[in-house]
Amino acid sequence: MTGSLTRRPLVHSIEGMNTKKLQKVNTFTAVFQKVRGGYTTWIEEMPNVISEGKTKVEAKINLKDALGLMLETNRIMSFKGVAGDVERSPISFPVHQVA
Repeated sequence: MTGSLTRRPLVHSIEGMNTKKLQKVNTFTAVFQKVRGGYTTWIEEMPNVISEGKTKVEAKINLKDALGLMLETNRIMSFKGVAGDVERSPISFPVHQVA
């Protein structure tokens, strides 16, 4: 990939999606807090991903949308100003559950 960036499709798991299109699935921890009028929710591993909904189901759907937009934005911004050859490589990191 010399001199240009190839935009990879955003991939995240949503119930009902055609699984043949999925390349990988990342798992995140959604935190829900009951508030007046519904739920506030955020991603534990990415505290800037926050949403809300009148029901827990609506809040979860909205949170997935917010997470997808944040991941796509982060991917785009990570290459902003990059020139020349780049190499992308997946890495794994063990995650420990918080009690």
